[in-house]
Amino acid sequence: MKPVARMALEPGMILGEDVEYQAGVLYPADTVLTEAMIERLKRYSIMCVTIKEDIDFAVTHYEKIRFNEGFKNFQQKHAENLMRYKHLMKSFVTGGKQIADEYLLAIYNDMAATYDSGTTLLDYLYNLVPNEDELTYTHCLNSALLGGTFADWAGMEKNDKETLILSCFYYDIGKLKLPYDLLWKSGKLSEEEFAMVKKHPVIGYAILNNTSSVNQRIKNAVIMHHERMDASGYPYHMKGSSIDIYARYVAIIDTYIAMASPRSYRTALTPLQILDNFQKNLTVYDTEILLPLMKRIADAQVGTTVQLSDDSVWDVFLVHPGRYSLPVLKNEEDKVLDLLENPQLKIVKNL
Repeated sequence: MKPVARMALEPGMILGEDVEYQAGVLYPADTVLTEAMIERLKRYSIMCVTIKEDIDFAVTHYEKIRFNEGFKNFQQKHAENLMRYKHLMKSFVTGGKQIADEYLLAIYNDMAATYDSGTTLLDYLYNLVPNEDELTYTHCLNSALLGGTFADWAGMEKNDKETLILSCFYYDIGKLKLPYDLLWKSGKLSEEEFAMVKKHPVIGYAILNNTSSVNQRIKNAVIMHHERMDASGYPYHMKGSSIDIYARYVAIIDTYIAMASPRSYRTALTPLQILDNFQKNLTVYDTEILLPLMKRIADAQVGTTVQLSDDSVWDVFLVHPGRYSLPVLKNEEDKVLDLLENPQLKIVKNL
């Protein structure tokens, strides 16, 4: 709600508080103003009233975020820093101009100043609508932000955290050498197309290999970020601890950001949907890293509102230990629904 001078009032505005006059209520809160009402306020010499804003009509957690000034600031900063990041990467890939670590870390720090916690970042990323023309750059920038949060949650030292953030900024650099239409094709890739996409870790490593300013651990993350713990990944089918730990982190971050981002053929998956997908594929990720992160993500969903596959609406009330994607829900009537006991129902949307 905000105070509005009488002279700035317009028909259709809704009162946020009672308008009092001579110890009585002239118009109660929630009254929709008309021209006649505004003229009456003038006759009664009422100079200012409280009017509802868009955020006052938001009911659910995510509706409120979309009108939140903090989120609007995040969006603006994101657009600015995306252009900064794109300029640095294009100058490096096409012109060979190396990037000082502090330039990329400055982008991260500028963005990190726009949210107060990892929980807030998850909320902001879910509501962020990416620029369709800048998907590769957006993907890496968002990964760097999430990488910093994951590093904090894991209790990493400053140098290790910065290495992970920089790994996220660089890991998909090889995609900048591939056709955009191939990378973001809406339909299923052919075998030949997928084989071409799978070359991007090697292409990225080749770009960085002769760059002395880039830490070798970052280069490892670039070439290994699609390797998997069970040897099902690429390009070398590496397994377990032979995969650099930064690459193991990036594998999780990359997967999360991919699922959390909308595509032409689907909406962004909710955090709990993402956790469900991780739960089904635990063998391919480092579970010592993944499971604590899944718990933090799940805990952050308590209090949010979700829509189920039967169109019913519930609040996340409680998270099951070890079964993070199937929480206990509660509705406005205080009815409780345990998704662990009702597997036929699926979360389809955050509201």
